[in-house]
Amino acid sequence: MFYCLLVLSLIFACSKNDTYQPPATPTDLVINAQVVGVTDSTPNGDGSGNVNLMLSGKNVTSYIVTLPTENRTMSLNAASGTVNCSFTSAPGTVTQFPVNISAYCNTVKIDTAINVTVYCSAGATPGEGLVWSDEFDGTSLNTSIWNYETGNLGVNNEVEYYTNNATNVSVQNGYLQITALYSKNYNNSGWDYTSARINTQNKYSFKYGKVEIRAKVPGDQGTWPALWLLGNSINSAGWPACGEIDMMEQGTVTGFDNILCSLHWGTAGAVINQSHPNSIKVTGSTTDFHLYSMDWRADHISFYIDNVLFYTQANNSTMPFNQNFFFIFNVAVGGSMGGNTINLGTSSTMYVDYVRVYN
Repeated sequence: MFYCLLVLSLIFACSKNDTYQPPATPTDLVINAQVVGVTDSTPNGDGSGNVNLMLSGKNVTSYIVTLPTENRTMSLNAASGTVNCSFTSAPGTVTQFPVNISAYCNTVKIDTAINVTVYCSAGATPGEGLVWSDEFDGTSLNTSIWNYETGNLGVNNEVEYYTNNATNVSVQNGYLQITALYSKNYNNSGWDYTSARINTQNKYSFKYGKVEIRAKVPGDQGTWPALWLLGNSINSAGWPACGEIDMMEQGTVTGFDNILCSLHWGTAGAVINQSHPNSIKVTGSTTDFHLYSMDWRADHISFYIDNVLFYTQANNSTMPFNQNFFFIFNVAVGGSMGGNTINLGTSSTMYVDYVRVYN
């Protein structure tokens, strides 16, 4: 395994007297950049463009990591931990990418930078093959793209009340954040939990292509996060006739780190077809970001996790997966996959770094 290791020992001589103590300064910063998929035959990685950046230091309260070529900034609010970086370049190229790191001790900051050399075998440079995306780099949800769904929708025995409150859904630090909270009898609604559900219905939909969503899911009991799509015919055909594509689904009942990717279709009130209801183990799904991808074509739909194929379902003209679909992102509480035991604490937020659609 290849490691690009940079150890910076930052020593500052500070004058002091009996009454003044200078503020603590981050020191002994260790940056360990691990390119994913390095072997003897692939010395610059497996082509995914993914790099795990492991950070630690003394007197550090947080880090800001900036990827200039990707126009993306990420944060780590801890003295040590891992930041997952994803790089894109022209397919089949080996590229050296800059990474800027700022280590903070409260308001005292130390800046440094490293370069990582990464092989990119797939994907595309920004703007090349990319037909639509939301990078969540702003300060609020882009309502020209997304709709808020509110209330309890009366499905799956869920017990949350969806809101458009900033405490439940926000865009900050380069991420979409959807948080489930305990909110006793919220607004006299009779519901004790709030969360958020957003969709792109009537604002963005598409048929066929490659989709990538980079996300970290919550790990508190009772949460049920999902990144999924419904067919545009939902209002006329109903469910499941409109078709449902679940790119990522996880819940307390399935077990944390067990991720579902599945398809649903059929006739309302009759047989509901479900493709691949089994889950796959994704270690660290609640603590690290992972890439959930789909390759959707007229003859098949394939699901990938961290660029590894999970399964493929044949598609044909008798199935509903040949029309436009729109996105839905939500964190449900309780219900069929959230379960009856609910204990929301410090891990009830789903973070989405980006969603991208390629042709």
